[in-house]
Amino acid sequence: AENLRKGSKGGDVLALGQAEQGELLARLTATNADERMPPEGAPLKPEEIKAIREWIAAGAPLPQSETAEAAPREHWAFQVPRRVPLPGNAGNPIDDLLEARLTKRGLKAQPPAERTILIRRLYLDLIGLPPTGEQLQDERRWEAIVEELLASPYYGERWARHWMDIWRYSDWYGLGDEVRDSQKQLWRWRDWIVTSLNENKGYDQMVREMLAADEITPRNLETVAATGFWARSYYKFNRTTWLDNTVEHTGKAFMGLTMNCAKCHDHKYDPIDHLDYYKFRAIF
Repeated sequence: AENLRKGSKGGDVLALGQAEQGELLARLTATNADERMPPEGAPLKPEEIKAIREWIAAGAPLPQSETAEAAPREHWAFQVPRRVPLPGNAGNPIDDLLEARLTKRGLKAQPPAERTILIRRLYLDLIGLPPTGEQLQDERRWEAIVEELLASPYYGERWARHWMDIWRYSDWYGLGDEVRDSQKQLWRWRDWIVTSLNENKGYDQMVREMLAADEITPRNLETVAATGFWARSYYKFNRTTWLDNTVEHTGKAFMGLTMNCAKCHDHKYDPIDHLDYYKFRAIF
């Protein structure tokens, strides 16, 4: 109700106290199917329209129990991160936060796992392969085992799978030799991801190269392979579809936002309007 009273970019939705002059009632009572609301299904019943007319005539009073929704930009995801004091002294920040939450709920953490279990978890987490029986008995310092696994070529292969899922890696699709989606040489992008991880390239640099390697280092073909991110969205038959896919999956991959919702209208719950969508698309 609060949003109805505020109106929209197109003007007032309600003419408070003057029901017949408002856009809302005009839409609800329209005889043209292209203008009537709701756009699908049966129109509202006469008694339902009568109740709405009386509500508007009375000044559209808000329900006493209603509280207005917070502005989308106030959501925590759009706030500048800030450091907060740690609630305890468990040894590291993550354990501090977990311990505080467990204590609040009257729970206790499990005791530390056995070393062989920790080693197994470490191998599976970093390289995706279980340790051998001999590796399970490794008595070196924990840091030495971690460094060895991070230096393994399997590390890049293991974690590239995660990022390729987010960035939508897949082979090309077509008919015969005709490429319709993606590109035949996209495997070069896959190899670039693996190599970048094994070279300990920063995430920020990886993003820059995927978005603009052809501008940053146009003569370095190994780096230009990063732009396979763009080639993945290629669609032969419609450039608009190609651009729409690019906007959608760039927004999802790097911002966690469904920008494609704003292609036809302002986003329903994120602070992205219709104009923002086409400003963003113009980049590509």
